[in-house]
Amino acid sequence: MSALAISKVEAYRGELPDMPIEAAWVLEGKPIARGTVLLQSADKLISSGLWTCTAGRFRWVFAWDEFVHVLEGEATIRAEGGESQTLRAGDCAHFPRGLKTEWHVPNFVRKFFTLRTPEAFHL
Repeated sequence: MSALAISKVEAYRGELPDMPIEAAWVLEGKPIARGTVLLQSADKLISSGLWTCTAGRFRWVFAWDEFVHVLEGEATIRAEGGESQTLRAGDCAHFPRGLKTEWHVPNFVRKFFTLRTPEAFHL
């Protein structure tokens, strides 16, 4: 049995690696998404990291539960059959697994995320 310990990473510096949005999901513009997982639980069912996206409009279906804290910029997200929510710097939100959404990023958005996946999340 391994000892319990605190996991830590230093503040992320530099450009994030590409994390492209599926081309078929892009509805408008040429959004460039970048992101990285910074930490994971030992079983890889909980992951957290950073994600950014430039201007555009796209669909997104959540294959996991996701909690976000917007660090910079904004995005307006409309849930299928629901109303729109605009998230700005400082706002937090939860997106349940299976939720179908449409995102509109007017300029840029940067978020910290935490995912709970049904199976181990490997990049």
